[in-house]
Amino acid sequence: MCFVSCIKKALTLCMAQPKLVYKCSLKDIIMNAPALIPQEQQSPNPYRGALNIAGAVLHLAMRSAQEVTHLAAEVHSTITDMPAPLNQTHRANPRRAPLAYRIVASSFALLARFSHLLTTQQTEFNQLPTLRSQAALNGVCGDKLEAWASPFALTLTLRGERGRLMDAAEWASPSEKGHVLFLHGLCHNDLEWQQSAHHQVFYQELEAAGYRVAWLRYNTGRAIHVNGQALAELLEQYFADHGQPLWLIGHSMGGLLIRSASHWAETHQHRWLNRLSHAAYLGSPHLGAPWEVVGNKLNNILGITPYTRPFMRLGDIRSRGIKDLRGAHITADQNMPPLVEGVNHLLLATAWSAAHTDNWIGDGIVPVSSALAQDAQGDRLHAPKLKRVLLNDIHHIAILDDVRVYQELRQWLGIEMNAKPQPPLLLAWHPQQP
Repeated sequence: MCFVSCIKKALTLCMAQPKLVYKCSLKDIIMNAPALIPQEQQSPNPYRGALNIAGAVLHLAMRSAQEVTHLAAEVHSTITDMPAPLNQTHRANPRRAPLAYRIVASSFALLARFSHLLTTQQTEFNQLPTLRSQAALNGVCGDKLEAWASPFALTLTLRGERGRLMDAAEWASPSEKGHVLFLHGLCHNDLEWQQSAHHQVFYQELEAAGYRVAWLRYNTGRAIHVNGQALAELLEQYFADHGQPLWLIGHSMGGLLIRSASHWAETHQHRWLNRLSHAAYLGSPHLGAPWEVVGNKLNNILGITPYTRPFMRLGDIRSRGIKDLRGAHITADQNMPPLVEGVNHLLLATAWSAAHTDNWIGDGIVPVSSALAQDAQGDRLHAPKLKRVLLNDIHHIAILDDVRVYQELRQWLGIEMNAKPQPPLLLAWHPQQP
């Protein structure tokens, strides 16, 4: 049944049943037309998902256009004011630009609100190519997506195999040995872990040993401490009175998220922290990421003259999550809390090659010194049960799919390799190579 005929039949039914007319808005008729048609006349509606995506794209486009209009208004205002080229105090006032700018910006805002009529739910993808795009978008400007109430904004959820939404109670249900949670890094998603054949073997070993495994999916563009608080509250809800051990394994930003959640739990007397047995930080920038430092300095160069200062808005579109990586800020007050005592900690660093173990290149994203939390003054993080490991010839993303990384995890966790290697679950989503 085509979309048009579906709408026609829904309208016909509404006209035949006057009591439905005053209850049916245009959105109700468009989105719920199949529900208004008798069961025997219904056919699958492939348009609802397309409308959700179209609405989400339109909403994002209109909000972006609104921001560009504000930028243009600031540039116009600056040129009209004609400040001195090196005036450091001048700030553009977009309200002094012609009224047309405000009309256009308001129109885009109105269209953005209207686009919500096309969406009935949050838009999430569970196929890797599209989910990668959504996760990358969240990493770059996820805090703004959340502020705009964009359907593309990811929420913090637990996932099972193939990205299946997992109820927290299901994951926290009693198991033979305990529970393991994998946390991805900036602009990544839970399916990135499962693409690795070595990770699949490790996951199968954990399952065979009696551990219940889950993967976290979250908006990496939010402030790290905001995500940390959300994770801590989730764990407190299900593990406060739990008697089994909990293992947290994070890659890159995921490791900082573990530390942030642990700090929140410690300062708020959460009981789940008593269940935390092991915490692994794989390539996590505990002392910050130099690329964000470089990006921030380049963006600040635009502020030298008032004529380019409005364009700093473009650089500032990068998310709070990215900005937090500049100094590894995992708390609201941007302090560097210590590691939780009584927990087994693993700081694992990798280097692109042996030549980059002592410079800022490191694994291409995170320097070795930052991943090991060491600087010229020595160790910045301490704990009675702390292990540091350095592996060469592994770049930052390859950490997820290097056999040596999982060998270190096995040795540290005391897991014996007893599962037969299986192809990655998501391999079928990629075209076969000739």
